[in-house]
Amino acid sequence: MPTPRPRRRWPLVAGVVALVLAVAVTAAVLALDSILLSTARRQAASLSAELGRPLTIDGVATKLRGGLGVRVTGVAVGAGPGEDRPIATLDRAEVEVDLLGALGSRGKELEVRDAVLAGLRVNVVRQPDGTTNVQRLADALAKRPQPAAEAKPKEHSEPADLSAIRVGRAAVENARIAFLDRATPGARELAIDHLDVEVRDLAAGRPLELLLRAAVLAEKQNLELRVAAAPLPATLVPTPVSVRLRAEPVDLAPLAPFLPPSAGFRGGRFQADLDATLGAAVPGGSGPTRVKGGFHATGLRFDGQQGGTPLDVVLDSDLEADAGAGDLRIATLRLDAGPAHLTGKGRVTGFTGSSPRVEGLEILVSGLDPEALAAYYPPLRKQVAGRIAGPIGLALHGAGGADAQTLELRVDLAPVRLAVPETLTKAVGAPLSLVARARAGGASAPISFEATLDAAGVDLRPGGSLAKKPGDPLALRAAGTWKQAGAEKQLELSRLDADLLGDKLSGKARATLGGTPKAPTTRFDAELSGASLDLDRLLLPAPKDASKAAPKQPSKPLAPEQFAGLEGEARVKLGLVRAKGVDARNVVARVRVKEDEITVDEARLEALGGSVSAGGTKLRLAHREAPYRIVADLKGIAADRGLALLWDQKVVSGTVDAKLDLAGTHLDSEKLASQLTGALGGAIKGGALLSGDLVGSIVKPISAKLPFAASKLPEAGTTSLGKDLGFDFQIADGVAKLSKPLEARRPEGDLSLTGGVRLDGSLEMPGTIQLSPDTVARLTGGRARPSSPIPVTFRLAGPAWKPSVTDVSVASAVQAILKDVAAGAIGAPAAQTQQAAETAARDRAAALQKQADDEAARAKARVQDELKKGIQGLFK
Repeated sequence: MPTPRPRRRWPLVAGVVALVLAVAVTAAVLALDSILLSTARRQAASLSAELGRPLTIDGVATKLRGGLGVRVTGVAVGAGPGEDRPIATLDRAEVEVDLLGALGSRGKELEVRDAVLAGLRVNVVRQPDGTTNVQRLADALAKRPQPAAEAKPKEHSEPADLSAIRVGRAAVENARIAFLDRATPGARELAIDHLDVEVRDLAAGRPLELLLRAAVLAEKQNLELRVAAAPLPATLVPTPVSVRLRAEPVDLAPLAPFLPPSAGFRGGRFQADLDATLGAAVPGGSGPTRVKGGFHATGLRFDGQQGGTPLDVVLDSDLEADAGAGDLRIATLRLDAGPAHLTGKGRVTGFTGSSPRVEGLEILVSGLDPEALAAYYPPLRKQVAGRIAGPIGLALHGAGGADAQTLELRVDLAPVRLAVPETLTKAVGAPLSLVARARAGGASAPISFEATLDAAGVDLRPGGSLAKKPGDPLALRAAGTWKQAGAEKQLELSRLDADLLGDKLSGKARATLGGTPKAPTTRFDAELSGASLDLDRLLLPAPKDASKAAPKQPSKPLAPEQFAGLEGEARVKLGLVRAKGVDARNVVARVRVKEDEITVDEARLEALGGSVSAGGTKLRLAHREAPYRIVADLKGIAADRGLALLWDQKVVSGTVDAKLDLAGTHLDSEKLASQLTGALGGAIKGGALLSGDLVGSIVKPISAKLPFAASKLPEAGTTSLGKDLGFDFQIADGVAKLSKPLEARRPEGDLSLTGGVRLDGSLEMPGTIQLSPDTVARLTGGRARPSSPIPVTFRLAGPAWKPSVTDVSVASAVQAILKDVAAGAIGAPAAQTQQAAETAARDRAAALQKQADDEAARAKARVQDELKKGIQGLFK
């Protein structure tokens, strides 16, 4: 009898393990569902309290089979106080994610297979007081406590890379938006029903299409919108390439009560059948632009329409344009908006190519007067706010022959009144026009162009910068050529003439644009010249009272990307430039540009009796913390007028020879002074301190302390600094400090100053004056004549144009003077005593001689008188 084989137990064990795992996973999923539902309900309860309306969730369920999925059911945003309908309900929200794929890629890829909102119902209810429940909810959301402000992102930060995310399908299915008007008795319920929105295959590198269908105030779908986008970049930000709109006729009047009151909409009808391929007409797009079809918005009624005339807006089009090829075909173009009309027709073929052709091109704008249009659409009046009124004239014509094809654009704003706050104004009839022409000769010839802008009628003073008033000449004329050679585009301005309030400038330039879309390049060369440029006449003076000046808006930092690939040279040559009352002659500058780096190779001018050169200056415009250098060489500059430009005050007279070499790492005005370093050295010839008599200010408190009547020194009103005063400042931390003392030899005594001056013009300069023996003798009326100078220390502080002398060492100076007086009175030498005796004897002899002479004169007079009387007696 064969021995029975033992039964294998592993299948049973495996089955038991699998069953246990299944039970465990099921239990875990059920526990997870409970946790998620509990958490969601707590969040809903908290939000309900903040919004003043109930938020409820019936259930949350998760699944693992086929991928991680979460389903939320029975979501409702309930009615608020005084409302009879919930604002929104949702039957089901479901999301399914490829969990295994995400785990396998370690989170580097995330695929959302499906994201669906099903059975969404929204109720827009207009309450008896005219408000809507949606508006109330929006107000409640706005009052919610805001989270703590997050750290500001870095400037010019790179866009987020979302290429790891992919969404297979996202959809809203069978949604309904109902409109209920409780303010109008008997109003029926309206709805946008059967609303379906679907997006498929949202992923980097894949084209995107959005499809929207809805039944607008109808039982079946009567609206369809398709938007297609180019393959998405890593940021998943779409670039639309085409739009298709189909709308059957619909009466919009029933929806008017639910629109914002500011729109003032009361009714009208709408229908559309429009196809548009956008191409290069949108940023980031490329290729031709095509538009066919149009729309009819008729009988549009708004609050405040004058005369009750409704507004009709109608578009009918069939056109195609390709800027790259220079093509334009207009079979039909008509846009009517009340009194305004835009019409077009004609064809342009290959205008930028070798065989251009223009056939009967005409685009006209008529009746475009915002003020007149506001009579049909009253909200426009508030939007325009009186900035523009009057008919705008615009016309584009094109024609061609065997030799050349021509396009001409004319824009005439003379009949228009402009009043743009803080920018400009213009009266009706004042000239403002633009005329531009372009000619294409075919073959390899470039396109030539010319343009003239006449803005004589504009008043630019409201802008706060230019002093241009109505009637002042302001014109710009340009002529040149444009040519595309392979991947490069070449632009040349053969003539550029500008009339700036009577100053006529001329120039020319050329630029070559090339590179790639990711790394574009621009190479240029430009020059500008003119006989004169009066900036005092062109620019408005700054308000003397800083409190009356308009607050300056912080300027937006320049981005390095704006200068990417830029390289070239610019030159300026002007005979005369006037600024702040100073005439600068023979102004010459030559500047090199490489991206945002500016290098001044040459900059010189003659002004203030001398010359200035600034060659070697270098800075960067978009890297505000990058190092920069400012260099200047001054020769024979009038010091008083030069410093008046800096501080608007005269400080020192004489002529200056100096070299300036500054460096820093911040161009921000707030950090400029503290970060500035460098040196300023040179000499002042024949200089004087114009703020007052420095020596007199020092001596005055000394003479007041002497115990006897002191003699006053003559007041000069200024302080001579000698024939040649050398100086050497080192600049750091916003202060220019003297690296060696300022020393000036004066008759009153040698003067020495140390310390420095802040960049705002305030002084902090300790000093010493060595009062000479002659000065002390004059001050004491000869009572003291020291054998050596007496040192007096002081401090010069305050604004450079009105400094004060403080901390004068009065006590030590008075003590030294009195000591010398005492020494002279007690220990005078014998020679001095003998000399004094001889002087006294001479004075006594002179007095006796004068007495004898006087007595002799009196005796002689008596004899003459008696003789006269005797002669008179003989003739009686």
